[in-house]
Amino acid sequence: MAAEGRDTAKALIDGLDEPRRSQMRHLHEVILDALPGIDVSLWEYGGPLIGYGSYDYTNSRGPAGRWFSVGLANRKGYISLFSMGTGKSGYLVEDVHGRFPGTRIGRSCINVTKPELIDDDAVRDLARATWDQYRDGFRRPERVRET
Repeated sequence: MAAEGRDTAKALIDGLDEPRRSQMRHLHEVILDALPGIDVSLWEYGGPLIGYGSYDYTNSRGPAGRWFSVGLANRKGYISLFSMGTGKSGYLVEDVHGRFPGTRIGRSCINVTKPELIDDDAVRDLARATWDQYRDGFRRPERVRET
């Protein structure tokens, strides 16, 4: 993993006001601990976002772009923890939402308003389960056609 990505992420976090700086730093460190050696990069998605484990994705026309598998973003009233992983209910965040008390979920993210309520193991497990789906490259989910 390039040091530049980690340095840029650190600079982004260091530029935040407290208590958000400490909250983001803690979640960032938990994710890095769960995913040793993961690539880290900054993305723009409704504001700056720290992405972990980038991958190339395709659509029906072929190669389409590059994205992150796990993400962390500071938002005005909450911290967003992104997971591009899929689960039984659709996105993996829908399956694990019960492990993140006091949060709301978006399509592929968990919006955390009280980081002190979040168990580090839940963050580690979400990050690992997500990266497990992407570490060998993106695979389009197979659609089952009803007959």
